[in-house]
Amino acid sequence: MELQVETLFKMDRFSIIDADLSGGEVIVLVDQDGQVVYWNERMIRLPFHLSSPFIRLLDSETFLVVDVKHEGTPGNAWVIDGRGSILHSFHAGNAIGAVAVNDTGIWIGYADEGVFGEGISTEALVCFSRTGEVLQRYQSDFVRPPTIVDCELLQANQTGVWFCPSIWYDLIHVDLTGRLNKYKTPKRLHDSSALTIQGQVGYFVKDGLLYKWPFGARKRPDVVAEFSGTARGLAEDGRFHFIQIGDYEVSGVQLVNE
Repeated sequence: MELQVETLFKMDRFSIIDADLSGGEVIVLVDQDGQVVYWNERMIRLPFHLSSPFIRLLDSETFLVVDVKHEGTPGNAWVIDGRGSILHSFHAGNAIGAVAVNDTGIWIGYADEGVFGEGISTEALVCFSRTGEVLQRYQSDFVRPPTIVDCELLQANQTGVWFCPSIWYDLIHVDLTGRLNKYKTPKRLHDSSALTIQGQVGYFVKDGLLYKWPFGARKRPDVVAEFSGTARGLAEDGRFHFIQIGDYEVSGVQLVNE
């Protein structure tokens, strides 16, 4: 397998905080004397300070910014349009470890600090609407969900949401009807840093290597390529399978079978 890497965005001197890629569009959050968003040849300066934020595209006209903690402010999640106007804001919980978006809603996964804390974060995984309405809660709304202590390895696509928590390391899928499926993850994939699901095959990044695991066929994972840098898995409906985020550069990574 070959990895084709394409540079999508580059900064000269200001560091990149986070980025997202969807439908061929890239959006980048930069630390530039305050947080600044670069999107569709526009620069949008955010009107608030964030401690450790995520940014995700919602559609061709709006994006989402989420801060990792709720520090006594009215909210820590904002839906913003291309002019920089805040359309909605809401409290998304504390100790946020991952953010993913699909047609169902905005999926927020929480680190163990939140799961063992208080409030909405104790649900481990929550789906919000764009206005902040709670749509689904992992602990409360699903029937006999597997016990998880965190939800930081998370990917959403058109079939639902996939996540692989630590400790027990089950690969769990919540489909669009709310039904859960789980797959026992092989030990060599434990503590992976990124994943993407393509059909019935999972690709995991761990310790500079890319593993291919055909979990649907219940086969063992194999190393298929070297993979360096910080990455996050993308949905299977785009050209790129991972987004790679460096200090000054954002790239798309495509997996190509040789």
